Amino acid sequence: MTTRSEYRNACFRAKKNVLADKQLPLIEEIKVLMEPHQHWSNFSVEWDIMINKDKQLSIITPESNYDYAHNTLLEASLLFRKDIPFDDFDDRQMNIVNIIDSLMLDGVMTWGNYNKVWGIALDPVTKQFSTLLYKETKNQLDVTDEMIKASMKDADGSAFTSPKTETVLEANPMDVAQQKAFEEFLAKKYAK
Repeated sequence: MTTRSEYRNACFRAKKNVLADKQLPLIEEIKVLMEPHQHWSNFSVEWDIMINKDKQLSIITPESNYDYAHNTLLEASLLFRKDIPFDDFDDRQMNIVNIIDSLMLDGVMTWGNYNKVWGIALDPVTKQFSTLLYKETKNQLDVTDEMIKASMKDADGSAFTSPKTETVLEANPMDVAQQKAFEEFLAKKYAK
């Protein structure tokens, strides 16, 4: 089975016109899929190669707009949960769905649990998407009886007693000068 990286390597070599003999059969497979407007010179910029889950080779359009892809996948997730097919998606949206579908882990990632169990990331250098499985992490330990009892003792081991507050804080009203300065501050802040 030929890997995507082997196909991409053959495409990059065809782009530079330095093909090895072993890459010629791969190039012939790719040429069958290429549209008239796709040339070796615009490989990886306007088109790329992908092997889908069915192990079939296909041509995709590289997508580098994370926000657009994320919103498309949120929409796909909603449609999936409502059992509505992706028929209204345009070519760009279907391209994103196909790219991400080839990266999903079977049995773990579904369109229904996008953004809850998994998400996407965009590599800024290669402009390629990857999928991320979110970990469920606890932000706080479970509190035990021993922890509660320990927190009720001072550092010396004696029972914890709350310190008494002897000073009561008071707020005095603003005088006229303070009031005027505060109003000027607010006027400047919200004048923009």
